[in-house]
Amino acid sequence: MKVRRVELGKIEKSKEKLSACIGYFDGMHLGHMQLVRKAKEIAELKNIHSALITFDPDPWVILKGMKDVAHITSMEERIEIGRMCELDEWIIVEFTKELSQLSYQEFEEKILQALNIDTLVCGFDYHYGHKGSGSIETLKQQHHFDVEVVSEYTYQDEKVSSTRIQNCIEEGNMSILPHLLGRPYTISGVVVKGNQKGREYGYPTANVMPLYQSLLPKRGVYIGYTLVHGRNYKSMINIGHNPTFNYRQNISIESYCIGLDEDIYDEVVTLTFIEKIRDEEKFASKELLLEQLNKDVEKAKALK
Repeated sequence: MKVRRVELGKIEKSKEKLSACIGYFDGMHLGHMQLVRKAKEIAELKNIHSALITFDPDPWVILKGMKDVAHITSMEERIEIGRMCELDEWIIVEFTKELSQLSYQEFEEKILQALNIDTLVCGFDYHYGHKGSGSIETLKQQHHFDVEVVSEYTYQDEKVSSTRIQNCIEEGNMSILPHLLGRPYTISGVVVKGNQKGREYGYPTANVMPLYQSLLPKRGVYIGYTLVHGRNYKSMINIGHNPTFNYRQNISIESYCIGLDEDIYDEVVTLTFIEKIRDEEKFASKELLLEQLNKDVEKAKALK
């Protein structure tokens, strides 16, 4: 898959005609995958290239002046999913204030026509151009490329969207995410040194510093997996302040990896969240804490 970044006014026309889906695609969830599949189907039918068009930075950074925007998936992670989908091209359009002020007609001309679009695949509620003035209706009125509209994708009679997924993550509702994302929620990060209190209790943990501005699940204890050196270890994962004996002002992410007995400082690991099993709580004694940790680990061991 070819990955390229383009800027307004400096877009090199694709040599091949493109069947391209368009959007921000945070999460690359099952709703997004309907667009990707349709773009690939049309590309195969017309014998042209399949592509995904997205934007960077996050439009909210430019439109609302937000500096720290947490995401379900980073651009790097989205690109990797695009590779697995076997798209021909991944096109990142630099989102600037100038771009945000283009009329929908200018957006069609300076972005979509400039990229050599044959067919544009978009969601039923897609908007583009200054203040979202362009819509499916305006796209269908132009005569430079075909437009394919993908209808709403739902789960349990509710639209699958990045906002819904974000709310589930922030509520700690991990079990529903495979039905929305098509996979469990994950966070990748580097293992850093902590206070090593866990070792004193017989539960040495990997303190994980996220590689990206990732959405953090609700504070509490989760069961899942930690990918280390290509192997997944059943894990008990804690997100919070460690209020009993090791309080931290900043939220920490710690994983106790069952069966792992090696130094993994500075290694990149990936945490997979399967289920939230309890809220974070402050225990009255070390004994009560250990009793609960033993129960938590048993639940992690029971993972298939």
